[in-house]
Amino acid sequence: MDTENVAENGTPESVTVETRFGDIEFSWDKGIYMPVGLLGFPEHHVFGLANIPNTSLDQFKLYQSLTDANLSFIVAPYNMESGVYAEKDLTNAQKSLAIDAADMAILMVVTIRSAPGGQGITMSTNLRAPILVDTGRQVAWQHILPNEKYSVQHDL
Repeated sequence: MDTENVAENGTPESVTVETRFGDIEFSWDKGIYMPVGLLGFPEHHVFGLANIPNTSLDQFKLYQSLTDANLSFIVAPYNMESGVYAEKDLTNAQKSLAIDAADMAILMVVTIRSAPGGQGITMSTNLRAPILVDTGRQVAWQHILPNEKYSVQHDL
């Protein structure tokens, strides 16, 4: 990772990360802070969100650690009109994390696996533990929804 454009106070304004999709520049002031990190990665707290430079994947985003070039996730932004999540569950999550309804965005972590028999790939997402982003404060939490109706491996 290379830091670029250092501010007057000595802190970098941006960082270029050598991702699995090529070099991507992230702006520190657009970073998303995760106070408790992601499940399994509690020591990683600052992430950037970027388009994946591959047109076949434009419905997904790259959720990249800004402190560890080797840690990134493919995420799918949640469409609020899809109805996958019950309004009550989202409202409860939003209230428990003190996110204003107008500022809440939801990212679903995508898992990509080789299909059985080597016949292509399969993709799934964990509906039970989405990343809830407070876009106003640029803070996020991976929130486990208590409703067991949400699958931890929902096929896309």
